[in-house]
Amino acid sequence: MKFFIQTLLFSILTVGMYAQGTFSGNLQANGNYFQRDTTIGAANTPQYDRLKTGGEAWLNLNYNISGYDFGLRFDMYQNSNIPNPQDAFSGQGIGYWQIRKQVDKLNITAGHYYDQIGSGAIFRAYEERFLAIDHSLLGLRLTYDLNDNWRIKGFSGKQRNAFGQSNFITRTYTPLINGLTVDGFRMVNEKLSFAPGFGVVNRSLDDDLVRSIGADISLNNFDRFFFKPKYNVYAFTLYNTLTFKDFTLYLEGAYKTPEAIISPTRIVVDTMGQVLEEYDLDGVPTITGDQVYGNYLVTYQNKPGTVFYASAGYSRKGFGVTLQAKRTENFPIRVNPNENLIRGFVNFLPPMSRQNSKRLTTRYNAATQVLGEWAIQADFLFKLNKEVSGQVNFSNITDLDGELLYREAHLISKYKKRPWQVTGGLQFQQYNQEVFEVKPNVPLVNSLVPYTEIVYKFDRKKSLRAELQYLNTQQDYGQWVFALLEYSIAPKWSFSLADMVTLDPKKYYEKSNISVSNTSKPVHFYTIFVSYAEKANKFSLAYVRQPDGINCTGGVCRYEPAFSGVRLTVNTSF
Repeated sequence: MKFFIQTLLFSILTVGMYAQGTFSGNLQANGNYFQRDTTIGAANTPQYDRLKTGGEAWLNLNYNISGYDFGLRFDMYQNSNIPNPQDAFSGQGIGYWQIRKQVDKLNITAGHYYDQIGSGAIFRAYEERFLAIDHSLLGLRLTYDLNDNWRIKGFSGKQRNAFGQSNFITRTYTPLINGLTVDGFRMVNEKLSFAPGFGVVNRSLDDDLVRSIGADISLNNFDRFFFKPKYNVYAFTLYNTLTFKDFTLYLEGAYKTPEAIISPTRIVVDTMGQVLEEYDLDGVPTITGDQVYGNYLVTYQNKPGTVFYASAGYSRKGFGVTLQAKRTENFPIRVNPNENLIRGFVNFLPPMSRQNSKRLTTRYNAATQVLGEWAIQADFLFKLNKEVSGQVNFSNITDLDGELLYREAHLISKYKKRPWQVTGGLQFQQYNQEVFEVKPNVPLVNSLVPYTEIVYKFDRKKSLRAELQYLNTQQDYGQWVFALLEYSIAPKWSFSLADMVTLDPKKYYEKSNISVSNTSKPVHFYTIFVSYAEKANKFSLAYVRQPDGINCTGGVCRYEPAFSGVRLTVNTSF
């Protein structure tokens, strides 16, 4: 494979010397200096204790010539904490390469590719690099246009597994992933149209994985849950988008055949191995310790899965509404059922909570629960006139037994009239920290976040932006205040100073297990930031002191520890 990639690179460069084509690309590079700070928990990792520096870089190259499209991406990780925030990862190589060619109605893609079926419920190959996710497939994809209204697509490949070893050039998981999808479009008249689709995905395990899973089942499962793992799992989805005037309706239903999944059921047995009780992962035991043999166990179970998703939208001048609902039951599809954390997912379930952007409104995020959730979301947008607009959002997520996992109500109003732009917001949240952060015996977090953002434009280039946010809660770390001041000189310069302060320092130190002499002193998390842009190049430098928390993108979340140090970023395109 390494020889093949070297040959591919040489061929591209050679052709480029003797023929006229088009080169384009972009670079994203990050550098970190880690400053040990035990008062906020930024310690006890290789970076803070001894390595001190780390970074990442991604260089994309695209070349187009004579109907051929070539793509290549060089990835570099040096003492990086992105794959594992508690460890240091180093590796570099070709993380992505692709060749595409259109032959009449047939499109051929070889190499790595990103794609999805429907909403992604049964298959989505995508990248979220700052969550250490790169689910590209390495293989072959064929797309054929049957006519102007129907398209069929088939693909086969293996998912990339980038962080399993230091040299990760084109490393993949061993299971094979195959898929087929048919998509159509039918315009009934100027007001009514349909866009139906059907998809199927097959994931096939190899002998070593089946034997490993079988050994785990034999060792850890009770007789009542013993079964033989299957080599193949199949997932099917049927979806349709209906558009009528200003109204849009999307419906999707998906089914997955039974396979070995890590069950959320805890089994309590007596000393003879007899099952006394079983209950959900978040259940509260009623049996005393001397009646229990061992701990509560999470076992493999052979279960099918289902997903039902609906989204309805209506929009017209000055008003828009979107309503969503989703029911999920036992729907993880992984390249390996044993794969941990957020890597190795073949599918993607769309999130059902608002994707917030303010510092304190993102303190608590709802990760999609692939084993079971009932979720609804409503979003209303309105514009009273050229100056006043607003948004109202509500989301509610429970498990399949009705226990509350997450609830949010968010109100936003905006006023815009030169030179002023004022935004005011109010967020209310209920957040099940025990489920989302796996913290046992902690209460439901109830938080209230009022905030405002004010922008004053001195002229077409110069502006001053201020943010003020307050988070009120009696749970977790308690109350927070966040303030930011940013001065911009478009299009080149931007300067900002921010501070996030805990108003309950004693509670913060107790929850963080940090020992200090004075627990009444407020804890400050400063950010000093400057950026400079020149044409296609942008550079930024920041000193950051950041508390631990949950980092989410599109409903995919992971815990990140506190950070203290300096961050440098470089972005360019050509």
